[in-house]
Amino acid sequence: MISTLIIEDEEPAGLRLKNLLTSLDQDIEIPAILDTVQSAVNWLENHPQPDLIMLDIQLGDGLSFDIFRKVKVNSYVIFTTAYDEYAIKAFELNSIDYLLKPVDETKLALSLAKYRKLSSISQSVDIGKLLETIELKNDKFKKRFVVSIANKIKVVNTSEAAYFYSKEKSTYLCTYDNRHYPVDFSLDNIELMLNPEHFFRINRQHLVSFKSIAKIDILSKSRIKIETNPPSDEEILVSSARTSDFRQWLDK
Repeated sequence: MISTLIIEDEEPAGLRLKNLLTSLDQDIEIPAILDTVQSAVNWLENHPQPDLIMLDIQLGDGLSFDIFRKVKVNSYVIFTTAYDEYAIKAFELNSIDYLLKPVDETKLALSLAKYRKLSSISQSVDIGKLLETIELKNDKFKKRFVVSIANKIKVVNTSEAAYFYSKEKSTYLCTYDNRHYPVDFSLDNIELMLNPEHFFRINRQHLVSFKSIAKIDILSKSRIKIETNPPSDEEILVSSARTSDFRQWLDK
């Protein structure tokens, strides 16, 4: 049997992937479907390593790459991702495969065939090399954003961005002089473009610069409120799933 762990934060997508896998190959068994970095780390620390991991990049409490930083993984990995322009070369070189979401059944079948071929000759996958590629050097992070205002184009340097936020299905950049500009990327994509030393995804709606944080209030053990400069029109709460990582990020 091929033990295949699914790590996917959207329940319908996880269940669909499970159905696709088991229908394509009767030798596949699914020991668990997990939805966060922490639950994946806990599972991997307490169970035998699966043969194969189907891994979404964006999870409920952060990027799935953090799993590899917290626990040694020897399994083969197939990434499922909505980021069709993000680090594709890294996935091609250092993982079994990557599949754009929604996952296509035919392409999934090809990925499984690729897994069987590599596993039969014991060819390993270099997860460490993948992380090196993902953890781009500072000069490779996005330096500026091109925004459109009326009939004009303006360039905003990343160093001018206090925070990014989503509102009514659109994404905006707020500069330190309190100017707000629409940007043509989702927060998920922007999070991957920016240096994680300087920016943190507070919750699903806000991604803030360290320099923009003016005040931090502890509301409870798992609840933190921050105030930014310039101030946000909306209350910014650190999601409970990200509180621990946020504290670690502050303490670097």
